Amino acid sequence: MRHSVLIGDHLRGPMKFLRGIALPILILALAACGTHSDHDELGAARKRLRPVPCDGGPAVAAVSGVYSNQYEVYVGDWVVVSVCHVDQLLQSADAAQKPVTLFAEGVDTGNELMGVDAQSGVLTFALERNDKNRNFWRPFLYDPLFDPEVDMHISVGLKGERPLPRVPNANMILHVRKMYVDWTTSIFLIGLLIFTIVLFYAAAKTAMLRTGPAVDGVPQPYSLGRTQMAWWFFLVVLSYTYIWLCLGDRDTIPTSVLGLMGISSATALAAMFITPKNAAPRKTEGFWRDLVADDQGTIALDRLQIVVWTLILSGIFLTSVIWELTMPEFSATLLALMGISSGTYIGFQFPQAKSAAPS
Repeated sequence: MRHSVLIGDHLRGPMKFLRGIALPILILALAACGTHSDHDELGAARKRLRPVPCDGGPAVAAVSGVYSNQYEVYVGDWVVVSVCHVDQLLQSADAAQKPVTLFAEGVDTGNELMGVDAQSGVLTFALERNDKNRNFWRPFLYDPLFDPEVDMHISVGLKGERPLPRVPNANMILHVRKMYVDWTTSIFLIGLLIFTIVLFYAAAKTAMLRTGPAVDGVPQPYSLGRTQMAWWFFLVVLSYTYIWLCLGDRDTIPTSVLGLMGISSATALAAMFITPKNAAPRKTEGFWRDLVADDQGTIALDRLQIVVWTLILSGIFLTSVIWELTMPEFSATLLALMGISSGTYIGFQFPQAKSAAPS
């Protein structure tokens, strides 16, 4: 009971602060929701089009996004394209039974036609990233922190064929911003920072990541299983929010990442069940020493193996998220490797648990 009070005292300050700012953040986030509909945005974008006169067959004559600067767009925005002789393009699409798609730098983006105004010759597309075109976006979205913008020459065409030519003197270049940062985004980032601070505070000051509560004021060692589980939880939450704020993409967690979180959770759960409830308490020897040392204080290969592979996969994970705005799809081999490491660690826990149990 006394340990519960101590833990509550540690968390009372940050939790009170968190509750105090939660409501203002929620109100500001709701107030940030736009009142303009997609129809209004598209109408304004069409008005900004200034197509260059053209002769001959189908060709792209103008492009616009939905902002006051018609050539600035973000991933997920609407894009309208003016096409000369659009009726011929649509007839070709019907004859070939192929959709009209958006092209960038001569490459098919996979974004299919969403709307058409045959009278004015304006086609509407969504410049979005999805499961089918992630490989297309990979080089364009690389390094969003230090290279926040990329230029794209836009065209349209039939899926699997060459894009339409550009009308001479027509500006078909869009400046694609890789990160959308405004005051709304800043609010969520502040909330994310507060979440991080509270999580690290709880990890350092409470028994959340330890083998048990403090005994006579002396903290027990850090638990490898709990620390690994908390680490992957922290990385995935931060990465998911980061990608969502940048791209508006809400389906970004691959199946392999779920498998990795499942392995770490199962490891922590198995270690908890194996450890005797009435085992003699131990004193912490420091964070890293607690993670890699066994009950005798010796560096254990099974523990070191988990720590090393967790750090390696974390590096791969963070590199992909920061530089490419996507969570990596870990191979079955890497998942099996983590599973073997965790299974080995759990296996070594059995004899230690027997020796730690009172006779």
